[in-house]
Amino acid sequence: MEFYSDVLFCLRVVACESSEDISNKLDHEVPSYKVLTDSLLVRRGQKADIRVEVSDNAGLNKLVFSYSNWSLRESVSLSDQNYPKTYTFTTTITVPDDALTEWSEDKILNNGTTVKITQHFHKLNLEASDINMNVRNIPVYLQVQ
Repeated sequence: MEFYSDVLFCLRVVACESSEDISNKLDHEVPSYKVLTDSLLVRRGQKADIRVEVSDNAGLNKLVFSYSNWSLRESVSLSDQNYPKTYTFTTTITVPDDALTEWSEDKILNNGTTVKITQHFHKLNLEASDINMNVRNIPVYLQVQ
């Protein structure tokens, strides 16, 4: 039993921000964001503007926008802009002509059972990392009509 309490103590020490970290002003905060895109309802073949404002008190390092189902990937390094504290990510994508409007997915619930759901929203991702390697995955949802 003593072994398990030692393991739990070690996990607590590793997983928690210490008072020393706080007093040394070490950054453990992930970047914050606001999706600025007006309409997330799109048609096949349509161009869609994506705009997301990302902020971090320590400074932003890199943004990676992706959605593998549509072969989207765009990376922005912010080191050449002196690691800004706020940056508005902007891109224009073209919705594929064969983009799904509805599909089924299996979801696993907390109790281990699987349910089938009908999905209508494509979840695009903007990964934002700050200069201290804190990462936030920002979802941008699009619904194809």
